[in-house]
Amino acid sequence: MKKPICFLTFLIIILGFSSCAPKKVRVYKNVEEIRSRVVEISVSLIGKPYLFGGKGPDAFDCSGLIHYVFRSVNIALPLSTEKLIKTGMEISKENVTPGDLVFFKIQKELHAGIMISKEEFIHASKLKGVGVDTLRSAYWAKNVIAFRSVIF
Repeated sequence: MKKPICFLTFLIIILGFSSCAPKKVRVYKNVEEIRSRVVEISVSLIGKPYLFGGKGPDAFDCSGLIHYVFRSVNIALPLSTEKLIKTGMEISKENVTPGDLVFFKIQKELHAGIMISKEEFIHASKLKGVGVDTLRSAYWAKNVIAFRSVIF
């Protein structure tokens, strides 16, 4: 009777340790590959609902979306727009590339998104959830305050 219990205990211990093994971290070949993956992951989340404080994968707020996407490519970013806007390097609109961050001041609140082209960005909005908008829109163009790159 002791042998099966000992074996079962041994098996549970081994299985428990193996499930705690670190996940394999993907290594990217270059910055372009990281940017491409950021866009790919962002696009895959279109249609997810908005949730204040949502960090994914089922619902997001704007900073939670950014945090989730970048964590997926092994880049740790803060979870608040106030901290995100101080992260990385400020860039001009002319130098924006897919994967860069865009920030808006709407009334008294900061809002952020991930650029997927020179003009389009993905963000989590209260009205539409995760979706694509454009800087060609008068609304977004008048409220943009900064662009930042966190991929070097």
